[in-house]
Amino acid sequence: MQENTTNLRIYGPQMPEAIERLHNLEEKVVAELPIERGEINIGKYDYIYHWEKAPTPEPLLTLIEYIDDIFTGLPARYSITTEGYHSRRLTAELDRRGSHTTFSFVRIHGPSISKALRAIEKVVEDVETTSTIQSLKSSVLVGEQDYAFEWDHYPTVDEIHSLLASIDKLVEPTGALYKTSTLKNVYRTEKVIDDHTSDNLMAFL
Repeated sequence: MQENTTNLRIYGPQMPEAIERLHNLEEKVVAELPIERGEINIGKYDYIYHWEKAPTPEPLLTLIEYIDDIFTGLPARYSITTEGYHSRRLTAELDRRGSHTTFSFVRIHGPSISKALRAIEKVVEDVETTSTIQSLKSSVLVGEQDYAFEWDHYPTVDEIHSLLASIDKLVEPTGALYKTSTLKNVYRTEKVIDDHTSDNLMAFL
């Protein structure tokens, strides 16, 4: 059975200090969250948290807030991928709908991921009041992406750029960096309509 884990990739400078701070955070998160342990990892990810069971968004967001706090003052950045039941179920649901649905996915590099997620929650309202785009749905994701916008039609490049303008306006004050990919036929043909990377993020990819 696949483990339920939250996996961090860290981007330097000062990676050793960031990893040390994550290691020192382990006792707190194990005591306060349904997490069995945290561990330094050699491989695709730099640090891994092992959950007792598949996390719901609330404890996951709490963990992200703790991580954001310990990265304060460091030039290092990080991204998170959570694997487990909820991410597999979400993938299956998007696969079921993907043959006729277009999504714009957002991948955030913190800090501050928690602030950026809260900012992105306001994007749909901003888009619908500042452009002609309507009926755009959004949701926080548990998996390889952090947020998704679901279009009710095949968007034009201008519509995608209107969405990006709203994301830029709301996320920039949080200090987070982000990358977006707009895909049609998600998890099947994965046709890329537009791929946008925020300023300075290319250094981390």
